[in-house]
Amino acid sequence: MRIVSLRLRGLQINDYRKFARYLCSTTICNHSTSKPYDLATELPTKSARATTPLEEYDRLVKIKKLRDDPYQRGIIRSLGSLYDSLLQYSPPEIQAPDALDQVGWKSSFLGRLMGFRVQKNENDFSGIPKGIYLYGDVGCGKTMLMDLFYSTIPHYLSKKRIHFHQFMQYVHKRSHEIIKEQNLDELGAAKGRDIDPIPFLAAEIASGSRVLCFDEFQVTDVADAMILRRLLTTLLSKDHGVVLFATSNRHPDELYVNGLQRESFIPCIELIKNRTEVIFLNSPTDYRKIPRPSLTVYYYPEKGLKYNSKECRRKRDNHIDQWYTYFAQTENTASTEHEVLTDFTLTTWGRRFAVPKCTPLCVAQFTFKQLCGQPLAAGDYLSLASNFKAFIVTDIPYLSIYVRDEVRRFITFLDAVYDTGGKLATTAAADFTSLFVEPQDLLNDFELKSNLKESESAVEKVEEEDSLVSQHGFSKEIAKKSQIFALDEERFAFARALSRLSQMSSAEWVER
Repeated sequence: MRIVSLRLRGLQINDYRKFARYLCSTTICNHSTSKPYDLATELPTKSARATTPLEEYDRLVKIKKLRDDPYQRGIIRSLGSLYDSLLQYSPPEIQAPDALDQVGWKSSFLGRLMGFRVQKNENDFSGIPKGIYLYGDVGCGKTMLMDLFYSTIPHYLSKKRIHFHQFMQYVHKRSHEIIKEQNLDELGAAKGRDIDPIPFLAAEIASGSRVLCFDEFQVTDVADAMILRRLLTTLLSKDHGVVLFATSNRHPDELYVNGLQRESFIPCIELIKNRTEVIFLNSPTDYRKIPRPSLTVYYYPEKGLKYNSKECRRKRDNHIDQWYTYFAQTENTASTEHEVLTDFTLTTWGRRFAVPKCTPLCVAQFTFKQLCGQPLAAGDYLSLASNFKAFIVTDIPYLSIYVRDEVRRFITFLDAVYDTGGKLATTAAADFTSLFVEPQDLLNDFELKSNLKESESAVEKVEEEDSLVSQHGFSKEIAKKSQIFALDEERFAFARALSRLSQMSSAEWVER
């Protein structure tokens, strides 16, 4: 099995499924032999000298990437203790489970989930460093501290950092794949066996991630609770030796409160408390309480104001400046002195991709032409969405059938940003539902011949039987606009993009 390590500056993979699909669409990966988890894991590398968490914190303060916070500095001492333990840690060799041991009604997946008992013997975890469970309110710097620690993990230990929700999505998907794989004979025929996937899954994860970091740990679903109970117990055992670092808004005792069959999950809570140092991050500073601009995230000129006029240009510039500053501050939970770069470059699979303006890890700014006018693929946009938490796209023109490729790229970009929970602000020639016009109606990219507005009769021509209307619940107006594309799949992607743009403009999305 070939294992590929993707190295991108500041990369944080928040969407396993799309990332895995992108990797597996290349000639490097064969889906039948390589697993998404392996590909996304950072593998150990050699380094002359490791940096301690405190040294890294001091370095970032010195170069003004962070402002010194005495409270956070105290928390870093606990990170330093875990770091010292990892320096002395020799993880166990992972033994692949025997498929025959996982077959039969006594070892059925459901039976094991419901009947599993967490072992309480402390010797089950002997020699494994205790991890960290860091909890506190939104904006107190939990993620920054985890990322700082993650960057200092000794290089000979493989590691993985992932949003917990995406991890559980991967667990469900991979469990289904394992059951299917283990149920095939040499000729590919199904055997109909009842396979328990957890031992296989735990072995895969532990082999690729000796240190596992979860951002926003939470449990809201009974299936997740039951699977997590078994999976964590196996991963943290002496046979697998995974060290856990998790951030959460809740103390472990408050996880899955009032959840269905919560009593069955309590042993997992006790396990977390036993195998991690539980730390309350009660920082007096909330780095996210920054006033939101009163403007909507999407700017377009009001009726009678030409896009290229001096007044419109002033309003566009003001819109861009306010949202850039807001994103640069709110998406930086460490309260860094946000740095604006105009020569930033991402490298993915040997290709260099210029970002015209950005504050690294926080916000990136492009014109529509820069973002969609060049032959970029889904993987490029996913890399962007993984490296930045917010985007500003300026000068979106009127769009017609003559620029379908640019529209496709913009939809792909939107999907990547939406799936990773990113924020978006734009300037455009018109509101998004009015941007798509017939070529003969255009005076130039940003102006219609007679300030045309689509008549209701054109919208009424959309048949009720149109699948976008009858099956997916989109409006006739959106269905009409989607006719820029011929294929049903592209029409649906287009309609979904317009719906997502509306959702991403809400205060709930912008302020979360």
